[in-house]
Amino acid sequence: MSVIGSVAFANVLDRCLGLREGEQVVLLTDAGTDPSVVEGLVAGIEERHAIPVVSIMPVPDLPGSEPPRDVAAVMREAGAVIELTSLFIGSSLARREATAAGVRYLAMPGVRLDTFRDDGPLAVDFDAIRADAERVGAAWGAASTFRLTTPGGTDLRGSVAGRPGRVLHGLARDDGAYMAPPDIEAGTAPVEATTNGIVVVDADLLFMGQGPLPSPVVLHIAEGELGGMDGAEATRLEEMLARCADERMRNLAEVSVAFNPSGRVCGVAMETESALGTAHIALGNSIAYGGTVDAIAHLDAVMQEATLELDGHAVLVAGQPA
Repeated sequence: MSVIGSVAFANVLDRCLGLREGEQVVLLTDAGTDPSVVEGLVAGIEERHAIPVVSIMPVPDLPGSEPPRDVAAVMREAGAVIELTSLFIGSSLARREATAAGVRYLAMPGVRLDTFRDDGPLAVDFDAIRADAERVGAAWGAASTFRLTTPGGTDLRGSVAGRPGRVLHGLARDDGAYMAPPDIEAGTAPVEATTNGIVVVDADLLFMGQGPLPSPVVLHIAEGELGGMDGAEATRLEEMLARCADERMRNLAEVSVAFNPSGRVCGVAMETESALGTAHIALGNSIAYGGTVDAIAHLDAVMQEATLELDGHAVLVAGQPA
């Protein structure tokens, strides 16, 4: 399978990863990984005179789970890693240790061959869109308060005082860089125990059953923690929290907005999270997002047509600058 002519495969390897001749690239896979994606990446890596290493691991128990120790060791020794597992593990200690050692890392869990379509979210000009994400990331870092609203009923407010803006722009060309294409986003971890309001999840609960959601799930946030939830699909989150068995998972860990103009709300979690105009909150672990809560997992919930206000001023309205 030649991928030289594939815009999206070439984009991932050349633009997002900055593949280097002769380096070892570890592809993290499991039983749920799309084999066509692995085949395409292996072919592209070999065509660029680098070395693909396909590492097969068990399906992660939870989003953010640690990989087996031998896999973690391989990750630390690689030049680059592309995460293609069924569930997201990019917030794991193993990933943080790998990038701290200089490994370039792309978190792309659950992507399918269709995600690589020529008009899709992996074929965009990541360099051009980067400026939008960095502008909003800087605004997050300079703000003291935030308010997130959607037409579906989300109204969430809290403090982000002293919290850095966190930007994912898809480009991991520098040593130790971590990115998650097709996701392009900017956000932060709100100050613990300060956020209150309602989140109406009308796109997806990522990696908690097949998306998109057929009906919304309403999350009630009080003093920075999940206080309750409503909706026919709320059992997805209830079951995941029960599997986590960690009270810290009720922590509101992240609030972010997305910028990928070719992303759509669909059955691929990473594409849904990337779509321009969406926003997502996360529960649980906030360590990699500027927070202080080291919970067992990181669970994302996506809503549509979001408006972000920082310090009382609208920054984005349904993905467009205010």
